[in-house]
Amino acid sequence: MAKQTGYSFVEKKHSGNGITATVLGGISLVILLVLLLTAFVMKGTAAGWIGAFGFTGIAMAVCGLVYGFTSFHDDCKYTFFSKFGTIISTAAVVAWFFIVCIGLTK
Repeated sequence: MAKQTGYSFVEKKHSGNGITATVLGGISLVILLVLLLTAFVMKGTAAGWIGAFGFTGIAMAVCGLVYGFTSFHDDCKYTFFSKFGTIISTAAVVAWFFIVCIGLTK
């Protein structure tokens, strides 16, 4: 067993809300990419089920954003996943917003 070279008096852990925000934002972006690919392959003639999956992606992005912001209030935690999850969820919300705006103009 290797000897540790440093001492840590505070045990820090990653925020559970930050990890949840990262996962939700990532899944939302994956859903967005899959649906864009599906719409491209079907040449815009996809059925109504594609809208249901799109709404699920939007809901995941918004929930990821909420979890990301609430994860900053956790005590004594690393903030990597909090920041990363908030950034990914914000990017997903912006991407979904533009997709919905493009759909409303047609």
